[in-house]
Amino acid sequence: MEKNQYELCVEVLRRLSSRNLLGGVILIGSWCMPFYKEYFAGVKYLSTIKTRDVDFLVPHPRGSG
Repeated sequence: MEKNQYELCVEVLRRLSSRNLLGGVILIGSWCMPFYKEYFAGVKYLSTIKTRDVDFLVPHPRGSG
C-alpha cells in the first residue's frame, strides 16, 4: 500500500470525524485492515484486495423503512 494513499485515507477520516459524521458507521473493506491490525495482532491474515475507495457500513435501524 502506498503511503500517500494511507495518508489520504487518514485525512478523509479526520475531516469526517471533525464534522461528527462518523458516529454509528463502521469502516469496512480493504481499508479497515491497516486500522484493525493491532486489534487482530494474533491473527495471521493478509488482505490481497486493496482498493482506493473507502467503504463504510451505515446501519439501517429497524423500523425506519
